Amino acid sequence: MIPVEVVGVRIEMPSNQPIVLLKEVDGSRFLPIWVGAVEATSIAFAQQGVEPPRPLTHDLISLIISSLDTTVTAVHLTHLQEGVFYANLVLTDAQSNEKIISARPSDAIAIALRTDA
Repeated sequence: MIPVEVVGVRIEMPSNQPIVLLKEVDGSRFLPIWVGAVEATSIAFAQQGVEPPRPLTHDLISLIISSLDTTVTAVHLTHLQEGVFYANLVLTDAQSNEKIISARPSDAIAIALRTDA
């Protein structure tokens, strides 16, 4: 696995589609991932520290993970198939047991940002 960090949410032109831009931690390569508008907004909110008056879906999932004494330890982008990225959300409980949950990259990133993973 190549460690990456979230640079931010951008709009890809000319399609006007939101992307999450990832960058190698120890390199100069970038990886754009096309996401939906709702997910892009959620990721941007998490990066900017925006807290809505009521929990949004990714906030709720993060609260559930925390209340179960579990932490998000990683997001793994696993593969690209027919132009679609796949990811796993890696959770670790208090006894150091890992659970791997298949997720859309945008959802996994939004949750990871909220849990400081």
